[in-house]
Amino acid sequence: MTARFVSRFALGRRPGFGLALTLAVLATTACKRESARGGAPAPSSAGPIVLPPLAAESWMVPLSSPAANAALAAVPLGARGPRPIVLALHGDAARPEWACGSYRHASSGRGFVVCPRGQPLADGTRFSLASLEQSRSELRAALRALKQRFGQHVASGSVVLAATGASVAAAIEIALEEPSFFSHLVLVDGSLERFTSGVVARFAGAGGRRVLVVRTGPSSAGEQDEKRLRALERAGVETRRIHVERASGLDGATTEALREAWPWLVRGDSRWD
Repeated sequence: MTARFVSRFALGRRPGFGLALTLAVLATTACKRESARGGAPAPSSAGPIVLPPLAAESWMVPLSSPAANAALAAVPLGARGPRPIVLALHGDAARPEWACGSYRHASSGRGFVVCPRGQPLADGTRFSLASLEQSRSELRAALRALKQRFGQHVASGSVVLAATGASVAAAIEIALEEPSFFSHLVLVDGSLERFTSGVVARFAGAGGRRVLVVRTGPSSAGEQDEKRLRALERAGVETRRIHVERASGLDGATTEALREAWPWLVRGDSRWD
């Protein structure tokens, strides 16, 4: 995270997501609190941080937050150092548990997977995507709760932003607010129309690095996808497209395909080692 990012959002020069700033501020607070208690030391250039093994009551836990329905997080149990984050937006008529489970498997349990709930449907068991502003608020609250609960086990730096179906357009919109923070995107079965020439230039020029597009079922979007991905590639963003024909959404076959592509997605980021 750059000083430019911190100053811009702290001074409120434009409406912004503020997740990277939230993470930086909470990390500093946690380090000071641990030092005062004689706990784990703050990060330094002397070497990697070694922490007590991360423990929780389950591999997936609710995050206490101001939201009425708290987000969920899959946690990297046993981690002894700061771990990176996947922010996973589910699609329509889905559940956050499904996204958390899929991306935990896809990432081999190496990081945190934060899964907002969205808006409950009439059946009381499934959820739809919240509005863009509500999604921003949910993610801010969830990240704050994650850092407050797991402290130094939560790594600073960029995140993987994943979305399915109707949430893909929202994810692209969110990523544009700070491409260097939302530098890696996973977009499953959603429209890529938001990647106009101006959006591509903005994402690439401000730090976007990789975009993984996944299509399931008898998809007919190949030509349109390739056009958008070629534009991203020309702008300097690495891309990959996967078509899992005998799959639907984030089912088992899709999750396995994501797992195979994950090393490419996070290549060069030692936090995922």
